Amino acid sequence: MPLTFFGGITPENKKYSRISPLRFITPPETIYIPVDGEITPMVTTKDIVSVGQTVAYSGETPVYSSVSGVVKGIAREGEKRYLAIGNDRKNTPYESLRGVQKPLGELSLSEISALLKQYAIFDGSDGIPLYDKLAAVQNGVELKRIIINCCEHDSYSTALYRLLCERPKELIGGAKILMHALSIKKCIIVIENIKRNVIKKLEKHINDSDMFVSAYIAQKYPINDKTIISAIYGSEIPHGKDAGSLGYVFFGAEAVIQVFNSFVSGIPQVTKTITVSGESIANPSNLIVPLGTPIKHLIEDCGGLSHRCKCVVNGGVMNGEYMETPGGVVTAGTNQLLFLRWIDKYGGNCILCGRCITVCPMHLSPLDYATTYEKRDKPNADNTYYGISACIECGCCEFICPTGVPLLEIIRNGKKSERTVRKRKRRGNKIVLGSLKKRTKDIVNTKIPSAFTNNKKENINKNDKDDNINPLDEDMFVQF
Repeated sequence: MPLTFFGGITPENKKYSRISPLRFITPPETIYIPVDGEITPMVTTKDIVSVGQTVAYSGETPVYSSVSGVVKGIAREGEKRYLAIGNDRKNTPYESLRGVQKPLGELSLSEISALLKQYAIFDGSDGIPLYDKLAAVQNGVELKRIIINCCEHDSYSTALYRLLCERPKELIGGAKILMHALSIKKCIIVIENIKRNVIKKLEKHINDSDMFVSAYIAQKYPINDKTIISAIYGSEIPHGKDAGSLGYVFFGAEAVIQVFNSFVSGIPQVTKTITVSGESIANPSNLIVPLGTPIKHLIEDCGGLSHRCKCVVNGGVMNGEYMETPGGVVTAGTNQLLFLRWIDKYGGNCILCGRCITVCPMHLSPLDYATTYEKRDKPNADNTYYGISACIECGCCEFICPTGVPLLEIIRNGKKSERTVRKRKRRGNKIVLGSLKKRTKDIVNTKIPSAFTNNKKENINKNDKDDNINPLDEDMFVQF
């Protein structure tokens, strides 16, 4: 009998890409590395760079080139900036990169934390860099277990399953590194009950069976730290706290595998494993993609669109970003791209059926937010179990709603209003609660600008007046 938790939903759309093995995409001609915020460039236009070479610093975090080639310049998309690197398709690694030479037993927590920061490993399961996770648990809390989440992010996602099938050794190796860093002797591997074949593959690489325990969980959504703790221990994480405050440290399986690969090769995280799926893509695939790859290139690599595509989703169907046209590039937070023939976000009115209450894993009452939203008032946080701030924004309520009430938008706007109220109260100001934003328009009628339509070449070195820079690719995205 698999472990389970209250609420959640069980959609299943993995048939499109489940049997597709992992493969590297055909390299794009140009990579666009996001360089937003305070950036300190380390290269100039026409510099030759290699895979894993530092091209800039975002604060103290290094930004790496995911391909080898020549720096072209800066591409702009509104307020966003991207460092454009022409790909020479040689995939030459940076010559100074070396794996960790020191034995694992001699590495301290501070040394491993510094290496994780250097490798810029990003945990796509919850959007937190691994370095920040290790820094957060260094606060005197008695650590009990490391929990590795091997469950998929969404109903369409299959890339993680293929990664576990093909690279079980790396998962166990990365887990041992993190266990040593945190001085934890027990690791729980959480995986859906339909993936027992993966555990058999992992067991072949486990020398000490006392270190690792597997936990089979029902195939439901969402599966995160809060729902996993509820399923395994039958208790809930108190509102306002996370699993780390209780002694449980969560890591996504892909990030753990990346830890092992980076420690062995010295190459930082420069690729991302993603699923490209949906009814409208010709060849649904599980891909290993260099960071900064234009989404248009992924469409071409997967054979183009086989049917008229009405909706593009960056992320999951529950809480992903719905777009009319595919824009942007692959980042460390990209888990999947969906190309669908349908759109169900039509924005109706609440009929008080209560389905949203039955699927909410946090025991909230989303219909209360919907009814107050129709009155154009702020959601009342007192008439729910925890309040609106306890929502994890999984999107189950919106997915199950028969009339398509935009509950995620309501909740997110409500959280913004609540934060504003608290901030002003701390300042001692009188507050007059405003109404929420108007209901989201039908996404079919929403105009979303295509990215990179107004690209401008900008020399990184302002003192360099050479205008003979290779033009950036301005026709990056498919128009439907």
